[in-house]
Amino acid sequence: MRREKCFRFTLLLLVILLISEFSFPALAFAEESPLPEAVIEVPPPNRRLELYGEGELDWPCGVPFEDPGFAAYDSDGADRSGDVRVEGSPVVWRVGDYPILYLFSENDGEFAAARRIVHVVAQPLPEINEPPGGTICLTFDDGPSADTAYLLDILAKYNVKATFFIVANHSKNMDILPRIVAEGHTLGIHCYDHRSYEYLYKDMEHYCSDLLTAQKIVHDYTGHYAHVVRFPGDSRTASLLAGTLTGKYPELYDTLADMGIRAYDWNVQPESATKDTAGTLEQFTHPREPYEYAVVLQHDTRHFSVAAVEKMIQWALDQGYTFAALDETFPEIHFEE
Repeated sequence: MRREKCFRFTLLLLVILLISEFSFPALAFAEESPLPEAVIEVPPPNRRLELYGEGELDWPCGVPFEDPGFAAYDSDGADRSGDVRVEGSPVVWRVGDYPILYLFSENDGEFAAARRIVHVVAQPLPEINEPPGGTICLTFDDGPSADTAYLLDILAKYNVKATFFIVANHSKNMDILPRIVAEGHTLGIHCYDHRSYEYLYKDMEHYCSDLLTAQKIVHDYTGHYAHVVRFPGDSRTASLLAGTLTGKYPELYDTLADMGIRAYDWNVQPESATKDTAGTLEQFTHPREPYEYAVVLQHDTRHFSVAAVEKMIQWALDQGYTFAALDETFPEIHFEE
């Protein structure tokens, strides 16, 4: 028994010595060596550039582009949207895909960027409907003028609808545009600036830029865009563009069609006789043959022509004709090139 107890005691001492040899130095090393510092992750800066709306969007051809917007913030979180540089813009009169790049940089040279793709898509055109025989479309160019309100009164008196091809840079009288639309007439575009055919028809960009400027004004006053136009001069004057177009003259009509627009010349011009009220009335009431589909050119900027309208209407109604305002469903009338 004594030997067995001594053996157990000796064995216990050996175990303690072994533990002391290997464990205590390790503990001492751990106490002498500092623990590694915790790694603190720094959050990314607040600098960012955000686009409102979709990163890709469809835009109707012929409608002035309005960017959905964006916001930029610097590394301190301050709003720096006013410092964003925008590169590129859609050519809204030409169908295609257009990238826009938005850039914002700070003094440290770091920057944020975003990209948007604008798909300019053709607007649908309704099918053409042949008007009933004996339809007269009164159209008035170059207004609005001081006589336009009186003309609207006459048209309302007989419940006749007409079409007004306006020159949109008239600063006066433009507040009558909502009335034209509200009373059921068609508001079309003649142009924005009527001063120079050479400038207006210099190339497609000049003509379409003028048209889009006029469209924006029409929309600002009425909330609608025009879908009918009449070329200043006429379509033969507009054919000056033929020399600058790859596809020659038809490209102009294709471009307008992509915008959802049709163009109209005329086939009756009563003002051309004597340029007075009596002559205008005489010319209109004595056609060479009965009117089938008559698109009548007048100007609400010419008092003598406006003064003839009431008797023109009375005569036409007595003859059994009907009146209609043009819209993009009517057959186009183009002079030969």
